[in-house]
Amino acid sequence: MWLCNIGAEKYWSNLSAGVVNRQEDIAVNRMEEMNLLICREQDIIILREMPDEDYLSNLRKMGFSIPTILSPENADLLTPISELVLRDEGLLNKLKEAAEKNNDLYFNPYGVTHLEEEIAQKTGMRIMGAPSHINAKINDKIFNREISEKLGLTVCEGRVCNSADEIREEYDKLTNSKPFFSKVIIKEPKGASGKGLYIVDSKEKLESSLRMIARFSRGRTDSKWLVEGWYNKKGDINYQIYVSPDGEVDVFSIKEQLLRDTVYIGSKMPPELEQRVLDSYMEYGQKIGRYLYETGFTGVAGIDSIITEQDVCIPIIEINGRFTLSTYISFVNQILKDKKNTVKILQTDSGKNCELYGYMQQTGE
Repeated sequence: MWLCNIGAEKYWSNLSAGVVNRQEDIAVNRMEEMNLLICREQDIIILREMPDEDYLSNLRKMGFSIPTILSPENADLLTPISELVLRDEGLLNKLKEAAEKNNDLYFNPYGVTHLEEEIAQKTGMRIMGAPSHINAKINDKIFNREISEKLGLTVCEGRVCNSADEIREEYDKLTNSKPFFSKVIIKEPKGASGKGLYIVDSKEKLESSLRMIARFSRGRTDSKWLVEGWYNKKGDINYQIYVSPDGEVDVFSIKEQLLRDTVYIGSKMPPELEQRVLDSYMEYGQKIGRYLYETGFTGVAGIDSIITEQDVCIPIIEINGRFTLSTYISFVNQILKDKKNTVKILQTDSGKNCELYGYMQQTGE
């Protein structure tokens, strides 16, 4: 049973969300339909409303399987999908009945928070993935840096800062070092999808960013921020890992990401990487996965990394201990392998649509 609860990060973070764009929230929530790309016919998926029938028909023609689709009553476009499910006793009862009929029914959400744990408890479904408090820990960028350091992996120049003065000190250090960084990035530990990130290229921008950070922190004295140099890159590489309940690690779907500054807009599959580089990512994934298992993590994680202009690989920029948008397109090539020459996934500028372009060998389209 699939549930694409995009936005799970807000339940793991104690910082303010800042300025809220309702139209953007609506667009992001509708992206839950991407989950259909990895469903099977025997599966169940919850969507806030039934997709357009023409859309489902086109997916079938391209080789995708359409599962049983359930929708909560009185759904709107702004309420998080898990909250809608918990409000609907009828839907919860349907899921409970499905779980009673099938002991192999697993609940597989985008990310596990206390809401998904409550859904699992009320329906009797077995939830895939680690407990919510483990996921919150894994999705912490400061903890991600600590993992890199403990595993002896290359890390970005920078450090963890506890105050505005420490952020200023690290900015001055990074922009005056040799070689110096022309930009610095300040990271809120649990931000996602480009939020909670501040790219700073001047003292003026630094001070305006610090004022914004102070406003969003709302006077908290225990907030920490990661300050790192901004690297010129040859590539942004994402790789996915699955950590099984018995600790086995599978590394899959190594791909080049297309970013606009810090925001993901698409992926290039397959990646244009040498075999030795691909092999190194397989090794990194195994090492990181084993470490995550020791912390109590199981399930799917997406790892972002970079290759600098100097051909230095930094294996962990951040770890998302949950599904990512990149996860949902990981199997598109496999499904369309007999029907296409090229597959390209693009998210439009507005973020309202994810368009799939297939160039069909049979038709030449």
